[in-house]
Amino acid sequence: MLETGSLLSGRYEILKHIGAGGMAEVFMAKDRKLNRYVAVKVLKKDFLEDEKILSKFKVEAQAVAGLNCSNIVNVYDVGVEGDVNYIIMELVDGLTLKEYIRRVGKLSSKETVDVTIQIAKALQCAHANHTIHRDIKPQNIIISETGGVKVTDFGIAKVASSNTVTSTAIGSAHYISPEQAKGKFCDEKSDIYSLGITMYEMVTGQLPFDHENGITVALMHLQNEITPPNALVEDIPESLEKIILKCTMKKPEERYQSAQELIADLQMVFDDISGEYVGVAPIVDNSPTIVLSGKELDDAQEHSGYVDDSSDDDEGNGMSAKMERLVVILAAVVGAIIIIAIVVFVINGSGLFKSGTSTTVSATTETEKTTEKPKQIAVENYVGITYYKAKEMIGSDLKIERKSETSDDYDEGVVIRQSIESNTEVDKGTTIVLTVSSGQSTIEVPNVVGYSQTSATKTLSNKGFKVSVTTENSSDVKSGEVISQSPKGGTRRESGSTITITVSKGESLVSVPDLRYESLSSAKAELKAAGLKLGSISKEYNDVVDQNCVIRQSIASGKEVSAGTAVGIVVSLGPQATDTVGTTEE
Repeated sequence: MLETGSLLSGRYEILKHIGAGGMAEVFMAKDRKLNRYVAVKVLKKDFLEDEKILSKFKVEAQAVAGLNCSNIVNVYDVGVEGDVNYIIMELVDGLTLKEYIRRVGKLSSKETVDVTIQIAKALQCAHANHTIHRDIKPQNIIISETGGVKVTDFGIAKVASSNTVTSTAIGSAHYISPEQAKGKFCDEKSDIYSLGITMYEMVTGQLPFDHENGITVALMHLQNEITPPNALVEDIPESLEKIILKCTMKKPEERYQSAQELIADLQMVFDDISGEYVGVAPIVDNSPTIVLSGKELDDAQEHSGYVDDSSDDDEGNGMSAKMERLVVILAAVVGAIIIIAIVVFVINGSGLFKSGTSTTVSATTETEKTTEKPKQIAVENYVGITYYKAKEMIGSDLKIERKSETSDDYDEGVVIRQSIESNTEVDKGTTIVLTVSSGQSTIEVPNVVGYSQTSATKTLSNKGFKVSVTTENSSDVKSGEVISQSPKGGTRRESGSTITITVSKGESLVSVPDLRYESLSSAKAELKAAGLKLGSISKEYNDVVDQNCVIRQSIASGKEVSAGTAVGIVVSLGPQATDTVGTTEE
């Protein structure tokens, strides 16, 4: 590990250790040549003999060096010095998206859309340069203090080509695409799947598939259908839910085909919350059960919990899909023939086509032709129940138009009123307007104690609050961070209310007074007046300084120190009468 203060390649001064991953340590450094702060990623010494890891480490720099995008962490330099393999990168001050989700619980729909668009723009840039990230997850996304989003860690990126990629599955199990989990062909749509899982976690605060065993999680991506986000968190726009479900389709061809397509739909989320513009294939749980052999299980465990099914080629899968479609078509044709045969058999058996009766039947049909009235539906009472419960009760009988407004009487997501009164009969297909509570008119105040001033201000402003800032010295809280807030986090206030945050100015510094030649009592008084303490008192003989007066002090006069600092002094015993050894008292 690099030592603080050391100089790398005669240029990068190591300032402090700021993080670590599976393969590398990350340091903050100052580039002396360009006078800027940078991040230095250094490969751990444990991997220096592993050629595969060395190659993977170099891929990161190569993959990102050619990308020019404001949403991708820049790579400035790469090199080797002795046994130190390093990458010099842009230093981004902020939290990972994973840390941010843990801190806030879950993101609002608006914030989720904003963050996702920025991630998608980074992918759009990478994909345009034929680079697939293959490890999109909240841990690899940084949210800066200004709200900007940066995608990092292209360490396992793959440069796309026309050749099929059938390498061993790589990626984090909780965000891995089905084809990636099987070690199959990975392209841009694999990144879109992982982004869909990330969106799911942002908006619900939890993962769709979770288990302590990575193999089990990978199998869930292959076999299990995702629980729709609205089943976990109410009042997510249907448009956003449909986008997430489209991103996470099992079959790549049913997902968004490019990041550009995804961005276009995300930009319309709040313009059309019904999401009718999002083309989502129906979810059918027809995934075959996958049985792993002992060898496959061993292989999967060897690759950190991911399934490597690369023995099955893509051509075989293509033929299976074609056969599957052919069987469905043949089954439909056979079913239709059987139904026709049954109808003919029933008609013949009833004698409708017997001689002498056909004319009567025909005449009766002509005289009794009338327009069939639409089916009448009795409207139920939906006020006081959740929108999604009401939607389930209504089913396909009525068309639903949803509106939202604040309410102090009804919880968020609960129906406040309906446009058609209960017990009214209407035609099937009639539109009913359900007005749904968007929550109380008061808003819960976020707890921003410990945040930086910038981050705290942004968090409160995003919730609709005004922010007032006061400052004070603190020896416990780092300069620029919030010491306290009023009102406290967790309380509720109306939108537009002012939240006062107190920000640390750091330690209070005072100037040390000149105590030399002062009497002991005067020295004590001066230190107290300056906000300092009297430290140790030593005594020694002195021919110049009067007895009980200060000869020298432990901290030079004029120096700025923290309030409360102890200053030691040496006091004169006066001239030495005999050749004796000076004494020291505490």
